[in-house]
Amino acid sequence: MFSNDELKVLIAGEMIGDIYPYSSRNEQEVDHYLKRLIAEVKREKIQVIEEPAHFGSGYASYFEWCCYGDEHVTVNDDEHTRTVEIEGLAVAISRLAPVVLIGRMDRSDTFAKDGKSLSGGRSVFSQLSDLHIEPAFIPLVQRLERLFMKYQYTILRKEDVSRLLPFQADIPTILREKRDYLIWDAIFYWED
Repeated sequence: MFSNDELKVLIAGEMIGDIYPYSSRNEQEVDHYLKRLIAEVKREKIQVIEEPAHFGSGYASYFEWCCYGDEHVTVNDDEHTRTVEIEGLAVAISRLAPVVLIGRMDRSDTFAKDGKSLSGGRSVFSQLSDLHIEPAFIPLVQRLERLFMKYQYTILRKEDVSRLLPFQADIPTILREKRDYLIWDAIFYWED
């Protein structure tokens, strides 16, 4: 998918791509472009939770959305709390190139009866096993892929990101050790 030179450019935090908004080399333009896309995803009745920019700290080379259908939500109420469990899809959208990676994600949030958030957690989308999609999620994956392709994104597959990085690099990521860098880490990295 990417040449070694392109991967090095991505690791350096520079944009590549000849299509708008990546051709602008401006991350704000990418952010605005994705606002239109997320509005369309929501019009398609796909639920979306956007992770905070850069996950609330450091720098991330990608945006991450948790996408799911109402049928993938379980709500458990007790006397004092409400817990919402979501089985969904993680969608990693590169800030630096017009590519997307889709895999599994689970979330759980607990709220007090007054709506105040008490706790929450989610799986971290970083392992090759996260790219395995169960049959129940295939229709949702297909709907998301159609929308992303409409916006000229390339959908990466496991085979595109699973090989070891073919050169030495220093990637600003907390998600994998240097000796274990995959091509995935050159494209989607987070420095806390």
